[in-house]
Amino acid sequence: MRARVYDQTNHTYYLSEVYGIMNWGGNQYIVESNEKNEQRLCLVEYLDFSTKPPYHVNIERIDCNKVSDKLRWIYLESDELSNINQTLENTYHHEALHYFSGYEYIWKQQEKLAELIVERTIPYHELGNIKIDTKLPDWNYIENNQDIDRLMKEFLGFHDSVIKQINYITGDYVDKDGSMCLSESHDKKIQMVFDSQWSGSIEIVFDAVKVLHLVPPGENYLGDLFDASIFIKDLMIYFYDTAFNKIPESYDGTWVKALGMRWRKCENLQNSKQSLKRTIFRRK
Repeated sequence: MRARVYDQTNHTYYLSEVYGIMNWGGNQYIVESNEKNEQRLCLVEYLDFSTKPPYHVNIERIDCNKVSDKLRWIYLESDELSNINQTLENTYHHEALHYFSGYEYIWKQQEKLAELIVERTIPYHELGNIKIDTKLPDWNYIENNQDIDRLMKEFLGFHDSVIKQINYITGDYVDKDGSMCLSESHDKKIQMVFDSQWSGSIEIVFDAVKVLHLVPPGENYLGDLFDASIFIKDLMIYFYDTAFNKIPESYDGTWVKALGMRWRKCENLQNSKQSLKRTIFRRK
């Protein structure tokens, strides 16, 4: 599980894996700290109750990919937390946990976990020094300007390309009993497939989508792209189907805002592409 975390000390955002989620009157996330000199784990409160409602969110999940069968993610309710709650109450005079969800190896080290709960930070290696990486293999992730430059170079700036396919996945559904089941924000994804005259096809997935503004081409007009632009601001991804020097205040074309973006070539997809015939179809 990856997340965008707000560092209240430095007023900046950073990316981290999530190692656990606990609750004792509010959700607390176990994440990597933003310290540069030492690897540490720390607790980040989900909501900043010092702000005015609606409260500022300190942590937003991007995706929730499984690591391996050896690293189990477990869920424990209050009646399964008696041992650690006894330690918290007797040793630290700390309020009891209501639930814990996280990696099993974290839970097994309850003395260190109790120390983390009280101190709110602990050296990374003291909880096992197991490096978690839930990024999906064979995907290229967009996390900085160098990643953007690589995609633009690989796909020639989206010149003479088209959006072949868009698939929006909400994660919401209605179960067999007719109950409405709402997904987490990180379940909302957009898959786009682009064809290009010059550089083949690529698949792009936007994770934890915030905005999709879709403007199809007019009747008898080909929706080909001359160029595109991608920006990162506060680790939020912005994609536009035309070139901009900076994030525009408003745009009437197709654009996406999301917490995550990844791409890969589509050699494995069976594409029956046709050439773009500019002599017949032209932009308005």
